Amino acid sequence: MTKPYRLYIFTGKGGVGKTTLAKAFTRYLQEQKINATYLTFATSSLGDVSGNNSFEEVDGIKHLALDLEKSAQGYIEKKLGSKMVASWIVKTPFFRALVNMIPGFNYLIYLGQTLEMAEADESLVFVLDSPASGHALTMIEATSNFGQIFGSGLVFEDTNKMLSRLNDPDYAKVVIAALPTQMSWQESVELKTSLKERTPIQSDIILNNCLTPLFKNEDNLPRNLQEKLSYEKKLINEQKEVIKTIIPHSLRQSPEEIERDLLGRLSPLL
Repeated sequence: MTKPYRLYIFTGKGGVGKTTLAKAFTRYLQEQKINATYLTFATSSLGDVSGNNSFEEVDGIKHLALDLEKSAQGYIEKKLGSKMVASWIVKTPFFRALVNMIPGFNYLIYLGQTLEMAEADESLVFVLDSPASGHALTMIEATSNFGQIFGSGLVFEDTNKMLSRLNDPDYAKVVIAALPTQMSWQESVELKTSLKERTPIQSDIILNNCLTPLFKNEDNLPRNLQEKLSYEKKLINEQKEVIKTIIPHSLRQSPEEIERDLLGRLSPLL
């Protein structure tokens, strides 16, 4: 079996189904006996408590929702060796303003927590459900920017360590989800191009919610579906070298049923 990456970053325009795809891929990895975890960054600002930074099983897959404040406190505690001092620092107005106001600082904290967990358990594979297209790009850019800003010291060493992981083609991979529409496809291609300019890691585009695998003949379909199917076929034919895999529209109802319905199409992402 192909050796999995340690970090899969699922991204794409809002509404393309990346959460369902990320969860489905986590299920697929687990079925391959891989220690996979569905990962989310639960909060974007300090003070917005949501995640609990502990592994949970939800609907048969392992989840981890990271909270920004808990992650920041854990990082500082490790560096200073004092839980009490770390707790005090993250609650100071200066530190909160620093994290909440500087673009990408939250990703620096989250990535540090994620990579530290992966380092502690060499079998662990994370499937990150990134909020939106720009977030994956910001995450990679921010890590590089902070490495240049600090120049030396602990933060510099840590950002360099993160960069070495994020830029390792054997460690991380970006999966860009797109719908078979002109706008969604164009945004996905632009994101793939931007990522290629900034990092050597692989990025794959997957086409989600497609009718083509379900309807081979469009003659008996309503006009709007005929037009959609016709555009899909044209897009797939023209971009077959770029599209990593085609995910069919699922006729299932519950999220778990939909995720399981997609498993057979996800092996190319491994």
